[in-house]
Amino acid sequence: MLAEKHFLTSIDGHKIFVRKWSNPKQAKPRAVIHINHGMAEHCRRYEPIAERLVAAGYIVYAHDHRGHGHSIPQGGLVGHYADRNGWKLVLSDVRKVNEYLHAQHPSLPHVLLGHSMGSFIVQCYCIQHGDTVDAVVLSGSGYSTPGALRAPRMLIKLEKLRGGPKGRSPLIDYQTFGSFNKKFGDTRTEADWLTRDEAEVDKYLSDPLCGFLCTNQMWQDFLSGLETLSKIRNLNSIPNNLPFYLISGERDPLSFHSTRHGINKLASHLRSSGQQDVSVKLYADGRHEIFNELNRDEVIDDLLGWLESRLPQPAKARLAASARA
Repeated sequence: MLAEKHFLTSIDGHKIFVRKWSNPKQAKPRAVIHINHGMAEHCRRYEPIAERLVAAGYIVYAHDHRGHGHSIPQGGLVGHYADRNGWKLVLSDVRKVNEYLHAQHPSLPHVLLGHSMGSFIVQCYCIQHGDTVDAVVLSGSGYSTPGALRAPRMLIKLEKLRGGPKGRSPLIDYQTFGSFNKKFGDTRTEADWLTRDEAEVDKYLSDPLCGFLCTNQMWQDFLSGLETLSKIRNLNSIPNNLPFYLISGERDPLSFHSTRHGINKLASHLRSSGQQDVSVKLYADGRHEIFNELNRDEVIDDLLGWLESRLPQPAKARLAASARA
């Protein structure tokens, strides 16, 4: 597998760090997969997933979102999208990468994959530019009603008044990631909520590009994205024939509830907006990072099967199928 990296320039001059994984010997790649990572991590963590996807015939790209990884400019703030219009700029970066991928691979299908924060970025992107992708994969996602977002909105507003837009709130962190970990009782580390695989948890904790506190402004920007997604009328702009594949661990604390799993709520929300092809896969005992779980091979095998069933077949495969018929 060949790993490459470079920068793209976004609409405001921001430098977007992009990684590419491919097999140069692959004569006809199956499709392009564009990965969008989660909060307080970075795109290189998806290299093991990319390796499996490349071996199956795909080209894989991923980029670091603003305030993350190598997309932080010199002197820039970790965990901070922008001083103004942060969510809008994050979406514009995804658009810039998408345009680049179409220019590089104009004849291939394009798959948008988002995990956690990245899953919400992907959904908002599809509201604006759903016609630029052929399939969507959402991992570690969920759905919040407008009413459920009122309390977080107030908390973030108060913390922003107290600590300023560039301040970092331990209280917000405690109410989010801290509460996630509490759901697993007596844990070994503060990041056990991510996966049952202790080696993966330790890798996350030792990674200097992971686990940081985000600014109050970034939390407010992120919440604005969740509020957009909470309203059916906004989702109506997504093409109804765009296939969605929703995957999650049954014990993912981001979306696990006693009554109904958040990934099922999200599926219902998408279907209510008119989406005609929404598939859901839940994995028993799985936690938040399902691609880093103990059964990660099963998860990726299932993803490859779904992609095979939804993406256009290569010309050679179509001809062979036609001949057999």
